[in-house]
Amino acid sequence: MKTYLPQIERRITIRPNQTYGILNYDQDNAYPQRMLELIAASPTAKDCWNKRARFIAGRGFEAPGLGKKTISDQGLTLHKLLKAVATDKALFTGFGIHVNYNANFKISALSYVKFEDIRMGDTDCADTAGKYAVYNDWGRKTWKNIMRSKITFLDHYNPDPEVIIEQVVAAGGWDKYKGQLLYFNPQVDDYPLIEADSVWEDFETEAGIKTFNNREVTTGFLPSTMLFMPSRREEADNTDAVTGGQYPAVNVPSQLERDLGVFQGAKSAQKIIVIEYDEEQSKPEFQPYSIQNNDKLFESTEKSVEARIIKGFSIPRELVNSEKASGLSNGGEKKQAIKEFNDQTFPDRMEISEVFAELMENFYLEINPERNWNIAEIPAEVADNNIGMNAGGNINQLLLSTLTPENKVAVLIHAYGFKAAEARAMVLGS
Repeated sequence: MKTYLPQIERRITIRPNQTYGILNYDQDNAYPQRMLELIAASPTAKDCWNKRARFIAGRGFEAPGLGKKTISDQGLTLHKLLKAVATDKALFTGFGIHVNYNANFKISALSYVKFEDIRMGDTDCADTAGKYAVYNDWGRKTWKNIMRSKITFLDHYNPDPEVIIEQVVAAGGWDKYKGQLLYFNPQVDDYPLIEADSVWEDFETEAGIKTFNNREVTTGFLPSTMLFMPSRREEADNTDAVTGGQYPAVNVPSQLERDLGVFQGAKSAQKIIVIEYDEEQSKPEFQPYSIQNNDKLFESTEKSVEARIIKGFSIPRELVNSEKASGLSNGGEKKQAIKEFNDQTFPDRMEISEVFAELMENFYLEINPERNWNIAEIPAEVADNNIGMNAGGNINQLLLSTLTPENKVAVLIHAYGFKAAEARAMVLGS
């Protein structure tokens, strides 16, 4: 008896690229760029990414005023750098920070490098081994071809003065030295997958459903109509106005057909069209016919796709679909979800804190004497604020409803926790 185990393809393929001296990030060397495009077209994926980034960045550094300290000549602050690296880590699970040194081997400036712009140097190429290639158009959106002259190669981060001086000498002096790149990558010597790589196909599905719905609204959506009219002879304007008389045999649309095209789509609904005709037998006849109503065609698919994307980002559903929660909720579920997600993203905050602590230990200025680089988590109290806003609207609806005063008082007491005297005052006004 033979058994067969179907092979699961690797999500990305990493191969040396001898032309640029790098390791390709998938076959087209544009895996991060593809994922960013898919997420931009998927509302749920973009929301999940933003939620995860927000929880990783938290409320910023715990130390008061630390986030306002500048760390570069361009005015970059610690808070802005934290927010940038947290955004990259939320999706790519990694990030990049450019490090510059002064002649005393102290860090003189830090700057953010987009994770999608970084490629690892080819280990088999002596000129690029141990380096990172930084280029802002690996996906070839701006230029058709990658320009080797615009690729910047940076040395691997290593604060050892002996290593730095070797790199400076190899570069031809301090004036030509480009610094180092701290490339935080959980895969060490491999490229990482995005946080929700297992469901990226669902990003594409949700984007496709969105496009389908848009086309339904702009090109049809309501029952269509057939137009019956006598067979026409080629009109003069068919050749002269449209083709300039060069192709008299071409059967181009008549003026009537072109006018009817203006009345298609959602923006042309409820308009009036006037059609003139000479004889009764030439009167156009409009006959409606029903087509399939696709309004709810993908409703179940859309819900399942949304659920898988949320699961792929490992985000509690209450944080993504909080607007669907019952107005009578006391906020306990969302509080628990915030606590759970804070615990889940704690390792991410800890890793970022450790990186900042290591870098700033060698900074040329002392800007954090307490050495506290902890990142404050999102407080669960924000759930109370949101619930309070939702509850306020629901209470107003309750007071304006047709329920008896006794029932209104009972709901305020048992559902919203008001005291009896407070509830009666709200309902009876005394």
